[in-house]
Amino acid sequence: MIFFRKILKTIWSLFLIILITFVFTLIIDFFFGKKILELTDKFWIKTEFYGKIKRINHDIYHHGLKANVKMKNVKGFDGNYTFCTDNHGFRYKCNNPIRGKNFDYAFMGDSFTEGSSVSYEDSFVGMFEKATNKQVANLGVVSYAPKIYLSKLNFFLKKGYTFEHVIIPIDISDLYDDDVSYRLKKNYIVEDNFERGERLKIRRFLRKNFPFTNFYMFVIKNLNQVGYKPVNLENNKPSFHKDVLLKAKWTYSSDKFIDGYWKPVQSAQNEMIETMTKLYELLSKRNIPLSIVIYPWPQQLENDNENSKHVQMWRLFCENKCANFINLFPIFFKEKKDNGYLETYKKYYWWNDMHFNIEGNVLVAKEMLKYFNK
Repeated sequence: MIFFRKILKTIWSLFLIILITFVFTLIIDFFFGKKILELTDKFWIKTEFYGKIKRINHDIYHHGLKANVKMKNVKGFDGNYTFCTDNHGFRYKCNNPIRGKNFDYAFMGDSFTEGSSVSYEDSFVGMFEKATNKQVANLGVVSYAPKIYLSKLNFFLKKGYTFEHVIIPIDISDLYDDDVSYRLKKNYIVEDNFERGERLKIRRFLRKNFPFTNFYMFVIKNLNQVGYKPVNLENNKPSFHKDVLLKAKWTYSSDKFIDGYWKPVQSAQNEMIETMTKLYELLSKRNIPLSIVIYPWPQQLENDNENSKHVQMWRLFCENKCANFINLFPIFFKEKKDNGYLETYKKYYWWNDMHFNIEGNVLVAKEMLKYFNK
């Protein structure tokens, strides 16, 4: 009996210590949270996890990149790379000057467009800029999808930015992200799809009053996402995170409803087309041409075909809306036919990931430039 009392007393003491520490942390956070985060930036910038800190929340278009970020020796899939942004928060070269608001081209997209695990100069956007010698704005950020494309373009156009041509590499994951992750309000504000009602109010309250606590909740939640981890490795074949497989599945599955999505596939497609039509109309009113680029993931090369649902969907959309419809499925599938799936995958993608390596970025840039170097 005495033994159990001692255990209960110890548990109670630990609980009080944790409670007092938590309350004390909240008090410090309330008064000094923003200052603490500014100081810890100097530490995080040296670590792999700083990738999460260079990404900021945005009240209108959900999230973006900090302006004037300068990071060297960032750990990537195959060695280190640099990651820098300009004064607008657009990914750019590290030795960048202050840039104005007028651009010849604007790229909008997700992590492929941002340039996953490559320096700006080795991304297809960076190569495109160098080859054309034009002013290019890279608005692409990881986890973007059409609802954010529309919101962010509308935001910057209203701020007086000018883009002579908008190029959007539409990713296969966009359908899942638009369906599950985001909702677009009438005023073009993008919010988390799962944060509704009281939950959204709590999140905003934490963000405003306890920034340090809110940030570290974000850190803990995303610790397991610092680079996708392989599920199984066997027979020298790539193995992908389950989320990658889920996001790609809609293009080659015959299922009308896929477990993990919120809507039937056709409904999600219709909603995405509706959003992109609004984006087209936004640009058309300003006489800004729109070009769409599509490319396959490794999952399409393995399970899909050259005339994927993804291809059909955007080919139809572009019939009377796009200045250029740049379909890269044929060139990747030809490579597969000539050299096999595994060799094609090794050549153009990071191992155990769906993003392009440097060679993949070279191929995408080369094919795009055929349409713009005329």
